[in-house]
Amino acid sequence: MQNNKESSSVIDKAFVDEFLSKEECKEIRYCIQCGVCTGACPLASFGSQNPRKIVAMIREGLKPAILEVLDRCLLCGQCQMLCPRGIQHKEVLLKLRELSFSMGRVCEGLSFVNDLLSEQYNPYMQPPEARTQWIESAGVNVEIKEKSKIIYFVGCTSSFMEVSQEIPKTIAKILTKMKEDWTVLKEERCCGMPFLFIGNTEKAKEFAARNVEEIRKTGAEVVVTGCPTCWHTIKYRYPKLLNTPLSFKVLHITEYLTEKLASGEIKLKNKLTERVTFHDPCDLARYSMVDPPRKILKAIAEDFVEMPFHGKDTICCGGGGLMEAVDSNLRLNVTMKRIRLAEKVGAKILATSCGGCKYYLSQAAAQSNSGIIVKDLTELVYECME
Repeated sequence: MQNNKESSSVIDKAFVDEFLSKEECKEIRYCIQCGVCTGACPLASFGSQNPRKIVAMIREGLKPAILEVLDRCLLCGQCQMLCPRGIQHKEVLLKLRELSFSMGRVCEGLSFVNDLLSEQYNPYMQPPEARTQWIESAGVNVEIKEKSKIIYFVGCTSSFMEVSQEIPKTIAKILTKMKEDWTVLKEERCCGMPFLFIGNTEKAKEFAARNVEEIRKTGAEVVVTGCPTCWHTIKYRYPKLLNTPLSFKVLHITEYLTEKLASGEIKLKNKLTERVTFHDPCDLARYSMVDPPRKILKAIAEDFVEMPFHGKDTICCGGGGLMEAVDSNLRLNVTMKRIRLAEKVGAKILATSCGGCKYYLSQAAAQSNSGIIVKDLTELVYECME
């Protein structure tokens, strides 16, 4: 990003008028500068973000100054959950990143991820054909079929990162045990949300269209995913990006598991005896997917306790908004904060429902020597199943 103090103070009134005319940004006019958003921001305590100032800079037309701070945001949505004026900070930042990308103003880390996604369809420097390698050690037969009732959309992190690969392996075992007619896509691509984080909306549309077409060809009625970002992107953003409704239902795996537990189709042989707490992934909590994980935990755990900042008030694990690509040290600081909160309630197991959260929290737990074991809910359910 450019860092020119003189240009940062230039006032662009045309920018203000144009930006505030966008549907997602109209509420900015009504900001009372109360600072609740900044108090809620996980990065604010590290001096790296101030949502209130960003809103003020937009209203004042300080376009260059805004573009210089856009990459310092987790895009977790915590600020907008508490805003008394209903400002959709996340959507505002996404629009700003779209503007920044169109101007060629993208930081080095995000530019690198953009190139990786465009060339290899994932952000992890892995060849596309490696996406299904987890199948080789899944422990069950995973047949990639032409037609299927259920598509399991794995997501990039769970496909490629070793610590998170236990999630698809476990989901494969559960779907097989439930005798479901299911498969994975032969050529799944990233859901496209990272492109929106970068500001490359056209590429996000391209990936969305490709994934929807691949799903459509299978005749699937349901898409199940263990990734909250994939769930939220496919269910809520694809219809807007493609300007058409989906022909299939989209479920996060916690919804599926809750249904199967309630119906008695999943039977339990035992309960967890160690103290368990739960980290709500941002994309579940912000879209009211708070109850299913807790119904599961209350069914499988004898000692489940809430940690500070839970449910819709959850704080990000640190991995949101591609922060790892922007500032890995800052990301780690945020993740460590979450581990300390789990320690505070005496948890032995920190459960979550996201491959990315599991990856970053596991890393921080190991570095902190906390002794906390980080597991996905699917793993815990399978451990307790008959």
